[in-house]
Amino acid sequence: MQPVYVHFTLLAVSLSLLLAQLTVRDKHSAHILFAIFCGSVSMVALKQLTGDTIGPYQYLIGMAACATCNCIWLFSRALFREKNPIGLLHLAVALTIAALIMIQQGYLFATHQWAISPAWLPIFSHLLREATILLSSCILVLSFWEALRGFKHVRKAEQQQRVLFMVTFGCAVLVSKSVKGIFASSPEVLASIISGITLCVLVSLQPLLSWRFNKTNATREKTVSEQSNSQSRSNETSHNMHLENDTELGKQVQSLLIEQNYYLQTNLKVADIARALNVPEYKISRALKNHLHAKNFNQLINTLRVERAKQILIDPEKHHWSVLVVGLECGFASVGPFTRAFKTYTGTTPNQYRQRSLFHQRCT
Repeated sequence: MQPVYVHFTLLAVSLSLLLAQLTVRDKHSAHILFAIFCGSVSMVALKQLTGDTIGPYQYLIGMAACATCNCIWLFSRALFREKNPIGLLHLAVALTIAALIMIQQGYLFATHQWAISPAWLPIFSHLLREATILLSSCILVLSFWEALRGFKHVRKAEQQQRVLFMVTFGCAVLVSKSVKGIFASSPEVLASIISGITLCVLVSLQPLLSWRFNKTNATREKTVSEQSNSQSRSNETSHNMHLENDTELGKQVQSLLIEQNYYLQTNLKVADIARALNVPEYKISRALKNHLHAKNFNQLINTLRVERAKQILIDPEKHHWSVLVVGLECGFASVGPFTRAFKTYTGTTPNQYRQRSLFHQRCT
């Protein structure tokens, strides 16, 4: 493959991987850093493709290629550190290296565009280049160290991920350093080999990135699912306990109302039952709903009272009782509420119900 095709391939792959990060739904900081790295690599490839055809302006493109090794270092921290992977100090170091690269490319642009050549400039350029190389080398070592750090204390899957990163990254650095000495006299061949190495790094890091965070998301989802199931079981157990408690309390309420005739008390309220059983009112209401299947307290009381009234109204010995007396005997405060409640549950007034009962008794 000719050098130009290697650079074209690197440009296409780096831009494709950059765009691929936009499709990631649950983005991690590593996805953002990898996108920045891909963008910087694409600028490196574009600089190689344009070369001398655009003259000194190639160095302006080179200024945009300032996030390679420094961004890989931040990427490795985000990849393998779960707590506080990137702080202000790390950003400051990465931005310092980026600034040095931009200044160096800016220097090359100025010297080629305007032929600026003061006596001190070569010395400044040399110091700038050496400082950039020194910091970049340190950053490369730190990137490798991030994968090696705490290796024995992580899960087997993460150990495999770290090994993949170290092999990819270590081989890339070793091969690139070796070929620089071998092909120093052939810059085009050297640039082509470096682009090929960078291409290998890109196509290795993307699967690693997906492997790392798909596994993390799956683990997180499993944990959330287990917590949800545990919560459901806990809620179910709590619900069953409530049902058992409601059943027992419901029996006590039923005994109090019916066997002890509490329902015949005028103006009876839930608070009176709660006070008699020494339990909160909400528990009485819940027991009525779950055990006695009553919509509310008043409905239950009125049902019991109406049933009692029906027995009195058909009793021959109590035909002389007025409707008011029957209502008061059954716990109603006056004849109005008694008549309305009775008609609601039976469809007739108390007096109509009595007359109908008398008629049936005479016919039989």
